[in-house]
This record gives sequence, C-alpha cells and structure tokens, in this order.
Amino acid sequence: MRASVLPRNPSFNRASMLLLFLLFEGLCCPGENTAAPQALQSCRLAAEEPLSFRMLQTSSFANHSWAHSEGSGWLGDLQTHGWDTVLGTIRFLKPWSHGNFSKQELKNLQSLFQLYFHSFIRIVQASAGQFQLEYPFEIQILAGCRMNAPHIFLNMAYQGSDFLSFQGISWEPSPGAGIRAQNVCKVLNRYLDIKEILQSLLGHTCPRFLAGLMEAGESELKRKVKPEAWLSRGPSPGAGRLQLVCHVSGFYPKPMWVMWMRGGYSIFLILICLTVIVTLVILVVVDSQLKKQSPVFLMGANTQDTKNSRHQFCLAQVSWFKNRVLKKWKTCLNQIW
Repeated sequence: MRASVLPRNPSFNRASMLLLFLLFEGLCCPGENTAAPQALQSCRLAAEEPLSFRMLQTSSFANHSWAHSEGSGWLGDLQTHGWDTVLGTIRFLKPWSHGNFSKQELKNLQSLFQLYFHSFIRIVQASAGQFQLEYPFEIQILAGCRMNAPHIFLNMAYQGSDFLSFQGISWEPSPGAGIRAQNVCKVLNRYLDIKEILQSLLGHTCPRFLAGLMEAGESELKRKVKPEAWLSRGPSPGAGRLQLVCHVSGFYPKPMWVMWMRGGYSIFLILICLTVIVTLVILVVVDSQLKKQSPVFLMGANTQDTKNSRHQFCLAQVSWFKNRVLKKWKTCLNQIW
C-alpha cells in the first residue's frame, strides 16, 4: 500500500493543487512588471554583505483537532512581515514592505499562504499517526533565499531539533533525525509537483521580492545609529562587593564591539596624568637651561662654529624628544578618554 502524506480526499487534493498552480503561475508569470535580473545584480553589488529573506513558521499541534500556526518574514535581522492568523492576511510592518510587487502579485501571494497554512495543518494532522508524531508537538520551518550561493534554503525542525531539509531537487533527512525523518522524506519526494513549486517559489519569486525590498528600503537599511550605554546595579556577589551591569542598545546595524575594563581604572589614570606632568616639567627645565647657556657657547672666535653646531644639534635632539613623547602621550590619552 502506497503511503501518502496528503489527505485521502481526492477532490480536495485536485482542487488544492489546481488552485496552487493558478496562484503560483500568477506569481512567476506576472507579465511586464517582472523585475529584470539586472535589478537583483545591482542590489547584490550595492550590498555590503549578502542579505537573505527568510520566512519563519511555527506550528503547534495540541491534539488531532487543535493546531495553531504563526508566520513572519525577515530581511536579514529586520522583521518586515507578519501573518495575521485571525484574518489570514499578510501584515506589512514597514512602509516599504511591499517591495516592488504589484497589488495583484501580493494578493496572489497572500492567497497562496492562506491555502498553504490551511493545507499544512490538515496534512500533518492526517499523517501524525502514520509517522508516529506524538501530541503535543511543534514543527518549525525556515525557508527563503539569499544573495549568494546556496541560493535557496528550506529547513524543518520537529520538537526543536533538526528534522529534514529541501536540498534543491529532493528532501533530505537531517543527520541524527532517525528513521521517522527518512520515511517522511521518502513520501515527500514522490510529489514532484510540490518540489517544482518550491523550486520556483524560492528560486524565482523570492529573489525578485528580495531585490524589491532592498531597493525600496535602501534608506533605512543603510542607516547607522550610535549605541547608547549605561550601567545598573546587579545582584550583590557578596558582602562589601558591588556588581555592575553594562547595557548597550539602540545601535544599528548589528555588528558591535564592546570593551569592559575591570580593576583600578581611576588609579591608572592618575598615574598617567602624573607621569605626563613630570615629563613636561623636565622638558621645560632642560630647554630653558640650554637657552641660558647659549651665549657662553657663542664666545670665542676659534670655537664659535663648533660650539654653535653642538648647541644646535642638542636643541634639535631635545625638540625631537619632546615632540615624540608628547605625541605618544596624546595618543594614549585619546584612547582612554
């Protein structure tokens, strides 16, 4: 007997697949509004690092009759879309979240997700017993595309552990996922239509949408915000001891470098200041003494040129030493303050 993940209602299967192909055709063949491949290439060249558009799904199954799914869309680390589970509509979280898709394309995309979420819950509930999925359980899916190879990705997790993934042309079980994941992949690989839809949706529609998002949200994506840092009192580590917690927030983009210095910082700073002051006093005294002695070196016709040369050489050495030391101390102080 051939195992099947899809519900055993033939009319439901044919109607669902027909609607899927109609909606999918509207997304992949929108006509003259299709973004040219050059637009994606220009966005790729302008980006400092490869970005990805990720679609996240979390579906919780309490029993054979109750399930709940949540979905979201992310451009890199920035959430741009959400899914309204009550209305079954896409929530656009940014003014530019529509990208460059037309209203009809977005409508087709929304209908596609409506059908997907409805069908996914029914399929999983119908096949839970076949694949020994024990209630309650949770399924997480991460799918999308990125600007660099590998171009597309789709990963599924069961109960918080890697379960299977879609590797371009086939479903593959995750290492260590067991015989259950292998059986699910065997069944999924029989449905060529589903694999074709995923390949085109992730490999064609997703990159077009990603390029449109990067172009529409360019001003926000390129913005830079300086971090804000502050200290707060943490739990006391013991009697007579104080724990400070450093908070850093409000910065954009994500990469951030924070240095926490521990120990006698104030004493170290005082020692540096005292050393600088003493060094400056010594240099001033030496310089003034040389200037006072300069008339003596000028006396005597026979030794005038020799002594004058020595004097000039000595002044030059003091000046070089003074400038070099001052430069080093200024650099050190700037790094501290």
